[in-house]
Formats: sequence, structure tokens, C-alpha cells
Amino acid sequence: MLRTLLLLLCSPFLVASATPPKDPEPIAYVLTPEFGKDGLIALNVSVRFRVDASGSAMLGWRDSWGGERRLWQWSRDLRVEGATHEATGDGRWRIAAKPDSVVTARYRIISAHDDDPTVGVSEQPHPVIRPGWFYGIGYALFARPEGSEALPATFAWKGAPAGFAFASDLEHPGRPAGKATVADILESVSIGGHDLRLFPSSDDDGIRVATIGRFAFEPQALDKLARSIIGSQRDFWDADRGSPFLVTAIPLVSRPNQMSYGGTGLGDAFALWIDQGASLDRMRWLLAHEYLHGWIPGRLGKAAADRDEHAAQLWFSEGLTDYYARALLVRDGQIPPDEFVDQWNDVLRAYAMSPARNLSGDEAAGDFWTSPPAQQLAYQRGALLAARWHARLRDSSRGDAGLDDALHAQIADARVDARDPVTLLIASLRSRGVDITADLDRHIARGDTIRLAQNDFGHCAAVTTVKMPTFARGFDADRTAAADNRVIGVDPALPAYAAGLRDGMQILGLSEGETGNPLVHYALDIDDRGTKRTIRYLPQSSNRIDVQQLRLTRDDPDCARSLGGALTPAAGRSRS
Repeated sequence: MLRTLLLLLCSPFLVASATPPKDPEPIAYVLTPEFGKDGLIALNVSVRFRVDASGSAMLGWRDSWGGERRLWQWSRDLRVEGATHEATGDGRWRIAAKPDSVVTARYRIISAHDDDPTVGVSEQPHPVIRPGWFYGIGYALFARPEGSEALPATFAWKGAPAGFAFASDLEHPGRPAGKATVADILESVSIGGHDLRLFPSSDDDGIRVATIGRFAFEPQALDKLARSIIGSQRDFWDADRGSPFLVTAIPLVSRPNQMSYGGTGLGDAFALWIDQGASLDRMRWLLAHEYLHGWIPGRLGKAAADRDEHAAQLWFSEGLTDYYARALLVRDGQIPPDEFVDQWNDVLRAYAMSPARNLSGDEAAGDFWTSPPAQQLAYQRGALLAARWHARLRDSSRGDAGLDDALHAQIADARVDARDPVTLLIASLRSRGVDITADLDRHIARGDTIRLAQNDFGHCAAVTTVKMPTFARGFDADRTAAADNRVIGVDPALPAYAAGLRDGMQILGLSEGETGNPLVHYALDIDDRGTKRTIRYLPQSSNRIDVQQLRLTRDDPDCARSLGGALTPAAGRSRS
């Protein structure tokens, strides 16, 4: 057998006749707007691809994204040229064609909204198609032949009338034709409209900003802020300078007594949903957090594809991102030290008072998509542990290294190691003398409360413990909501009663207050037997609990960097 193998390997005939494998044919996507008499009514999508030698393929959507499990639900009127098709359920179609033939699937995408998206009732996976503009994430817009994510793909936007502009990370200037993959098509954002504002790349930074509609700030201000934060983070990671990146922003119609804004990272873009009443200062944090997702967790290891496994690692992907968003903002002077301390104190207070604080890891992951406290717990736990681990690395190295160094090294490790980011983080910290496995077991798996040490934020601040009242509305919120907001269960011992709230009053709205925050006044607009008035009080119970808080102890020029975890020049700071 060995002699036969050697002859085969050495045969010049076999070497000369070997046919190199053909490059796979790109899957071609085309997006086209569809207009009716009143404006835009749908988006038309065509997907052109070659079936294999079996003559069959499955066409469908990814199982879930952003908590949405039915990404196919806005597709209509599928037809396939050059093949037959039949639905198999859950937005999947079985395609049958001649072996090795090219087929084209066409379908329409309709809007998930009958009106403009509104604060409190909008979700980022849901496509928005309004008479004058549209927004869509690739996961909801584009079907794909199953198993094709790694194949090359092309994209084209066609058929728009004059004055109807378009922006997408699928059309990055300078990207070579055919260099995208189907995975890039899915992980994308596209917006377009008559009043789209597009700010092109400047100074070869690769950054573009595109906005639709009106906000409480000028689009130019958002463009300037985005470039500043993205440039700062690229300097921190020492990567991606000049790489193409798109920031999109669409408006949410404001609602009384509510504020909402959010974003999602998409590799080489992120999509922002912004309350039309939100100030630009609120965008600073959102931009910092979302852009960091370009590194955390994607470049720190192979992220879990399974939805449940992904949820179990959200303390890492969201919590470490939260930690570094604050840290880099204060280091670079984007926020002052007192604002950094205030932000951390909000986190520490919310964590101490969270009803989800001691959920096990399995419980927290299982409740992430349905419970706001469980969702916030992932951010809180990861940020607190990052602060602790940075301090331990700093102290064990006598100020020569910190979490920055461990993560920079982890990025290099992840290029050649296909393990998940949590496993690689454990290895990176262990190689620096810090074992975090006990922390993960106690605080992530079992849900024990995390406590910071006094000097975790360096020489300019101290972690202290204070007694603080817990949050209490002063009435039974669930029963009141079920009774169409007619007040039930007012507690005579609490401030709401002392301020005048009584059973039977009709709540018209909340004009002040933050759910879970006992330090901010509640202001309930009520109808008291025909008389409208406002009842204002602190939503506090008589219970007091221990809450950790951060307090500035010094104010010198290096404090901003120290608070953000940067090592002092004397300690051998290298990258930060």
C-alpha cells in the first residue's frame, strides 16, 4: 500500500492532469424599492444562485437574531425562476431545479409597522417601510440558500427614483467587487429615503454617517461625535484605521414620559434607533458601546452560534463592552471624572437593588430576552467583574499590566485558536497570574453577589458602602395596570400615600421618575374624580440596604486615565 501511494504521488501524469477547483460562483442579491400611489410600499429582493449537482436547495432565513425567531415573517409572494418550490414551514422553501443550474428567487418585504416606529413599541429586527423612507437589517431582508454563509456574494441597489437616496454597509467605497460573503449580506443594515443625509468619509478615516428624519440635534453633530469616538477606539485597539464603517440613525417618535434609544453592532456598521427627543449627550454612550462590539466579543474568540449558548455568554459580550465604553470615554476626555463616577454609581445602585441579582447563570440566560432585570444583569455582572479583574492584574503585576494587555493578547490568540472568548479570556488571565475560574463559578454560574474592593478604580477614587432606601412605587403596579391604570393597593406607610395618592384614582401618565431608582422623584399625573393634578414623591420604602458607591478622592490631571484603568506612565503603559 505504501509503495502504491508513493507512485501516485510521484506520477507526472496525475500532477499534470489535476484540475484546480473552480472558485464558487457568487450569490447575487439585488434590492429594489417598490412604490405605490402614496410612496414606498415594499422592498423587492432577488437572490440568484446555482443549485448543486443534486438539483435541490433549501432557501430560508437564519433561525433568530436580536431576540426575533421569525425573521421571515415580513416576506411575501415568493416565486422562483428556473425551478419549482414548496414551503416547508418557518419561512423555508425547498427548491427543485435541473442539476447545476442557475435559479433566481424573488420576493417582497413589507413593513413590520403601519406607522412610523415609536418609542416603546419598536424592535430593531423589524423592517420599517414608510412612504418616504425605509430601514432594514440584512437578517430580516435577505433569504439565503442554507449552508451558503461562507460563499462569495454580490449586492446591488437598483430602481430608485431621483432624489431617493440609499446607504448600506454593503456598498462600502473601495471594497473590491466579489469580496463580500453571504454572511456579510446578512449582517448588514440598509436605509434609504427622500431626506437621507449622508456624510462621506473624511481624511481617509473610512467612516460614513447616514441619517433619516429629524432629531433633537443636528445630524452634523452626530457625524462629528461618531468620528471622534470611533477614531479613539481604533487608536486603543491599534487597528482598523481607515477601514470602512457605516453609522445609520433612524428616528423613533417620542411618547409622553418615555425615553428610548438603542443600537446594534453589525461588524462594519451599526444601526441606531434614536428617540426624537433624545439629546446628543445620550448618543455618546451609545456610540461608544456599540462600536466596541467590533472587537468584543467577535475578535476575542469564536462566539457561540446557538441562541441559548450565546445568551449564556452575554455577561462577557455586553458586560466587558460596558466596562470599556465608560473606561475609554473618561480616559480620552470625552466625559469628565465626575460623570464617570455618576455612571458607575447608577450601575452599582441598580445592581444592588436588582430583583435578578442572584439568579443563576442558567436562569439569567433563560430570562434574558423576556426580563429587563435579567437583561441588565448581564451588563452589570460583566462590567463589575472586568473592574475587579483589571485591579487584580494591575496589583499582581505591581502596575505593569492590566486588563488592556490581556485583551490585546487575546485578540492575537483568537486568530489561531478557535475556542470561545470566555475560554480564551481564562487562559489569557491565567498566563498573567490571575485565575478567574472561581469568580465565574461563584458570580456567573451560582449568582453570588459581586463586591468591589476599595481601590479597584485606582488612586483617585474609593469604593464605599452606603445605606440606601429601596425602590417602592407605593401602590400595587401589576394590579393597577390590570385595572386600566386605576390605582389599587396604596400603602399608607409609604411616601406615595403621604403625597396624596389614593385607591381609585386614575393614572394618566408618569411625567418624572425612573423605574427602580428610589433617588429620583416620581410624578404621577392623575385624575381624581374629574380633577386633574400631579402627585410627586420619592418612591422609597422604609427598608435600607447596603449599596456600593464610587467616590472621587483626588482631582489631578492623571485622574481621568487612572479611573479608566489606564496605567500611569511610570508603570510602563504601552497601548493605552
